[in-house]
Amino acid sequence: MSVTMSAEQNTAPSLSLPDLFARYHVGWETRDPALIASLHAEDSVFHLHDGSEPVHGRDALRRHCAELFARFDWSFEMGRRLYGADHWAFEWTMVLALGEPGGGPFTARVEMLDVVTVNRAGEVARKDVYVNGAQMHAAFARAGLAR
Repeated sequence: MSVTMSAEQNTAPSLSLPDLFARYHVGWETRDPALIASLHAEDSVFHLHDGSEPVHGRDALRRHCAELFARFDWSFEMGRRLYGADHWAFEWTMVLALGEPGGGPFTARVEMLDVVTVNRAGEVARKDVYVNGAQMHAAFARAGLAR
């Protein structure tokens, strides 16, 4: 007797959303662009809503993350995580280590919200990152990095 799997069974995610979130977050905490990209779909979209253009595709995302990690030093303060059938929302605070022009270092805190959609294969299909614009602008202005 031959057993075949339906397309839905064949594309069932291998990790629960909380487990996928945990693995994904490890990639961000350890600054591992390859791990982050490996959890994204080939055609995924990453959009940091700070006025920049969305990043399309796994390879472009890997490069984008490497550039972010090289440019900024930040850590996370975890907030709420809310899970739906195919998505999660994650409130967090970015804690940035910055320096004043001609002055000493300072720490900036910027509230963030991630909205992540997962496809049927259990890959991140889209990540939208919403930033508290006033907090980010104030931090970057103090550091002389305002756009």
